[in-house]
Order: sequence, then C-alpha cells, then structure tokens
Amino acid sequence: QFELLPVQAGDTVFLGDSITEGGAWDELFPGVAVRNRGIGGDVTAGVLKRLHQVTDGKPGKVFLLIGTNDLAQDIAPADVAKNINKIIDGISSSSPGTQVYVQSVLPRAADYRDAVEELNGLLKSSIVGKAEWIDLYPLFVDSADGSIRNDLSNDVLHLIGQGYLVWRDAIREQVGK
Repeated sequence: QFELLPVQAGDTVFLGDSITEGGAWDELFPGVAVRNRGIGGDVTAGVLKRLHQVTDGKPGKVFLLIGTNDLAQDIAPADVAKNINKIIDGISSSSPGTQVYVQSVLPRAADYRDAVEELNGLLKSSIVGKAEWIDLYPLFVDSADGSIRNDLSNDVLHLIGQGYLVWRDAIREQVGK
C-alpha cells in the first residue's frame, strides 16, 4: 500500500509502530497533507529497512515514534537509540530538506518504566543538532507507578481516542495547524 500511495514532497509523515498506525492523523490535522507510515509490531530495524518509502518522496516533516517493540524484545535501550540515530541520519542524507521530530517513547506497563526512561534519556541527548526532541512521556505517564495513564490507554500500551487528542495538542505547533 505504501508503494502505491507514495509520500509526496512537502508531506508530513508520521512514522512508527502500531501506536502511530492507530492515529487518524488526517482527521487530527485537517488541511495538512499527512501520511501515516505506522506499522503494528514494527521495530527500529524495520523502519530502517523501509525508510526509502518515506525519504524518496522528500517529505517536509517526519514525526518519528519507535522503539517500544524493541524494548519488548529485550533489545538494550542503547542499541535502540543507535538505530533511531541511524533512522535520523538516513532521513537527513536522503532527504536533507526534511525536518525530523523525534518523539519520546511513551510509557507502557509499569515494568517497562526503567527501560523506557533510559531510552528516552539516551535519545534526548544523542539527537541534539540532528532532530527536534518532543517529550511526550510526561503527558502520558502515571506518576504513581510509571505506567501509561489509564485514561489514555486501555491495554497499557496502545492509545484510545483521548490519548491521540493529548498527542495532537502536544505537537500541534510543530505540525503547523
């Protein structure tokens, strides 16, 4: 499907896993040329393999949210951060006019708290000068146990409608509408 509906120059692309895939981005940002390039279950290595489907179109902006599935596969946060930096580098080299926004990995079940926070810390420091950091994590975390807030998710991982509205409001300025 992505090959048949390619990214166009200037598009805003949401790139990631099922959390991204679940967003009705065209409805959340009416009037913005958006492309949803989220795939359920995807990992950073998967995004690297399909990155050309995004960069060939020379999008204006890419909003990247990836890494939670890597952590679920026991990939070390440092290795996940390295792959995310490779994604950023791939976008920058293949589509130098594209603005890249790296969004923090969202909280999920409480037992992932340490890994998610470690990964987010690594990302925030390693992307300086390469991409813009958007820290969504504080908006979604239940401060009592470090899991994702129950009012934003019904399975301690994926977002429900209210979660997407929180996300939309957090990035509205960067998206441009």
